[in-house]
Amino acid sequence: MRLLLDTHVLIWLPTGDPRLTKAAREAITDPKSELFASAVTAFEIADLQHRKRIAMTEDMAAVAAVLGLAVLDFPAEAWKIGANLPDIHRDPVDRMLIAHAIVGDFTLVTADKAIRSYSVKSLW
Repeated sequence: MRLLLDTHVLIWLPTGDPRLTKAAREAITDPKSELFASAVTAFEIADLQHRKRIAMTEDMAAVAAVLGLAVLDFPAEAWKIGANLPDIHRDPVDRMLIAHAIVGDFTLVTADKAIRSYSVKSLW
C-alpha cells in the first residue's frame, strides 16, 4: 500500500504516541507498505518547529531516514483538484495534502475527520 502520512502522524510516530490507531500503526510498519510524505508536510513541520509549536527537533530529512520514507515534491497538477474540493476543510495545507493524495493515488493516513470526509482513500 502506498501511504501518504499527514503531519501529525509524522510527529506522533517516532515517539509511539498512543493517539496513533492500531490500524495506522500496522499499515505503516507493514513491510509491504511504501511510505511517503508530501513536501507540503515537510514545510508544515519546519514551520511548526520554527514557531516552536512542536517539541520535535529533528528535521524532515532525519525523520524520513529513520522512517524509511520518501519526501515527494508537490505535483503541479494538484492545484486543479485542490481548487475544486468541496468546502469541508478550510486549512489550505490540508487541502493541498488531499489533492496530493488524489493525484498520486495514495492512501492518506490521518486522524483528521474532516480530511477523511473527502473522496480520498484514507486510513485511520
